[in-house]
Parts: sequence; structure tokens; C-alpha cells
Amino acid sequence: STQPIMSPAWSHDGKRIAYVSFEKVLPRVYIQTVSSGERVLVSSYPGINGAPAWSPDDKTLALALSKDSAAPKIYLMDLASKKLKQITNGLSIDTEPSWSSEGRSLLFTSDRGGGPQIYQVTTRSGCIQRLTFDGSYNARASFSADGKRIVVLNREQGSYNIAVQDLGDEETLQILTHSGYDASPSFSPNSQMVLYESKPKKQGLLGMVS
Repeated sequence: STQPIMSPAWSHDGKRIAYVSFEKVLPRVYIQTVSSGERVLVSSYPGINGAPAWSPDDKTLALALSKDSAAPKIYLMDLASKKLKQITNGLSIDTEPSWSSEGRSLLFTSDRGGGPQIYQVTTRSGCIQRLTFDGSYNARASFSADGKRIVVLNREQGSYNIAVQDLGDEETLQILTHSGYDASPSFSPNSQMVLYESKPKKQGLLGMVS
């Protein structure tokens, strides 16, 4: 495509990728089968269609959509029926959903507390809990495989670094990197390492930290 393609996300069986494409000017979400190249348009609602995230069983896609409000909310799409379930509400910007390993809850970034912080919502009841309190900006969260920690992008005084938080010790972030130019953290499968992007000298690099 000559237009941006963003937010690629692997299905857990490794056979498909969901992504956001701007080829029709406005963002739309596609799912593409890797082996054949066949793709399906799954979300083209008015406004924002973004941040696709597969459930652990690959049957549901979490999305950030603004089809019913000025600010995006988190929705769940049943991929068999294409039916949507809205699980966050209000005036805040809610985005960047990320599933727990058992598929019962999602992390997401929201400014409902005044600035970007990490919240957890249960998919069945819609109950929401704020997880991060340390720092003025926390985003791009995901769970470790064992579900005991989350990794986040933390900003403090204009510096972007990678941090982890033990879910049994809320309000305390452990800062792992200190370049001030880091982004896009993700846990390794054994939960012992974090992969991240860094641009300390305007050159894109990949880093790992234990």
C-alpha cells in the first residue's frame, strides 16, 4: 500500500494478522491469512477503527472504535458473527486494548483520570479498575505470560522509558530503561525479558532488558 499500515497483531495460532490500513483514507481494520494472502475487512465504522487485539482463543477481536462517540471506546467483536459489544463508556479516550492470558479481562489506556493511565476491565461484567498511579503518563500496557506483572511505556518530565509493575504492589513502577527515547514494550514468552524500541540518536533500534 502507498498509505500507512499500522498496529499489526498476530493471531495466537500464527495463521492470521489483524492490522489497520489507511488505503481508503480513513482507518479500517483488516484480517489477513498469512499463507494465502487472503484478507477480510472486519471494521470500517465511521471515525476511528484501531488497535486490534486477538483474544487468547482467536474468536474475538478487541478494537478501539469511535463510531458512537467523539472519543474512542473499547469494543469486542465476535469474529464469527461480527457482532460488537461495547465494554467502556463515558467521555474519556479509551484505546490500546491488551488481553489477559485467560481472556477474562483487558488492559487499556484511558485519560478518564485526567491523563493517560492503565486500567483493567473485565469482559463479562465491565467492571473497571485503575492499575497505574505512579507517574503522569503510562500507556501501551500488556500482561506478562504468568499474569503477575504488566509492562508499560512511562513518561516522566518528557522522557519515555519502559517500566514494569507487579500487580500485587500497585502504585509502584520499576523503571527498566533510562534512555528517554523508548517505546513499544512487550514481554518475552517466559516473562523474564522485555523487548522494546529505542531511538536515542534518531536511529531505530531494538533493545532487551531483564
